[in-house]
Amino acid sequence: MTLDSSTVESLRHALTKGMVIVMNAKCSIEYNGRASSKAGEAWRLIIIKPDGSLLVHSNEGYQPLNWQPPGSRIYLSGNQIIAIRHRPHEVLKVTLHEVAWVETAIASEGEFKLQGSHEDVKDWVVRNLARATGCQGARLVGTEVPLNGHGVADVVADCNGARVIIEVKRGVVDLNAVSQLKRYVDALPGSRGVLVGAWFTSGAIELARELGFRTVEL
Repeated sequence: MTLDSSTVESLRHALTKGMVIVMNAKCSIEYNGRASSKAGEAWRLIIIKPDGSLLVHSNEGYQPLNWQPPGSRIYLSGNQIIAIRHRPHEVLKVTLHEVAWVETAIASEGEFKLQGSHEDVKDWVVRNLARATGCQGARLVGTEVPLNGHGVADVVADCNGARVIIEVKRGVVDLNAVSQLKRYVDALPGSRGVLVGAWFTSGAIELARELGFRTVEL
């Protein structure tokens, strides 16, 4: 279907009512914030959730091509879906060129049970230091290590005389986690950084690579 007035009104209604929106659309993307990026016109899966999160998926992999976290303000302007995050300031614009289908629904939360806490992940790191650090001779220095007033490192290891700071996340590793680890590494000159988590956002992977951090996805 084309992006006609009825489709626009349906999307506006779903956003106003706090509904989940899932659509398959030919779209282009522009992001401006800590960095900037553009994605050309292509068919993609777009998901909007009532908590203010927006995810745009390509036809490969499970990580979104672009995304905005919960708490973003999402609205329609013409044929654009605009998601704004205020702290830090980030703007994601998804221009809709053609819409194949749209589904909207009211979502409710059922019972959720979690196995695998932050401590469990940290214990895994301690038991598997070589795999986490990429250093066969790694040995444990400590856990919950204070870093001169800059925070507390989850795990600190020694790799052939060099300190390795390991930040552990039970779930998603995002840009905030990378920035947190950078602060820790800066507080301990000469150290290296490692991020361990269930999955990484594309932005987190890109920034971690730029900073020379190792990423370990469980």
